[in-house]
Order: sequence, then structure tokens, then C-alpha cells
Amino acid sequence: MLRSLAPMPMYQKSKGMNTDLVGLVDAWGEGFVNELDYRAEAKATTEFSRAMKERGLGSVFAPEVVEELSSMHVLTTKWVDGERLSDSDAGDVPRLCGSTC
Repeated sequence: MLRSLAPMPMYQKSKGMNTDLVGLVDAWGEGFVNELDYRAEAKATTEFSRAMKERGLGSVFAPEVVEELSSMHVLTTKWVDGERLSDSDAGDVPRLCGSTC
């Protein structure tokens, strides 16, 4: 519905808009579809853990992805026992969160 309204000059004028609504709607749609691709999420999860380890924060990680049980529509990870940073009283929490959680 948004895509069909976006190119209508009268809609943009009536709302006082001076923007590329078609481009905006297309970018939003692409981002939305990409968020539903769990293969991309699996890759991001693995990269996050690697990046934390490279920064010396190996205790901060995402659950390990189980590739053989994951697909575009299903993301399977291993269970992680741990403590939420927001519930922790450890002294390094502000460093891990950038300030406070």
C-alpha cells in the first residue's frame, strides 16, 4: 500500500513532503526482507562473537549457530547459560555496555 501511494505527487504535496518516498519505501522494504533472512542473521551472530573476541571481550558472545539445522527461515543456536548484563553487578558491565545497560 505504501509503495502505491509513494509516487503520487498529490499525496506528497498534501503532506508537505519533499522527499523520495519511492526510494524510502523501497529501502525500508529491502531492510525488512533482509531481517527475515536467517542466513544473514546467522552470519551476523558469528561475526559478532568473533569481533568481541578480537576486542578482548571473549566472555561476551552470541549463541553458537548450528549451521546444519539452520536455513533462510530457521535459525538454530546452541543454548547459553549465563547472566544478563542488566542483572549483573560485575564491575566491567559499564565497559561492556558502553555506559550502563
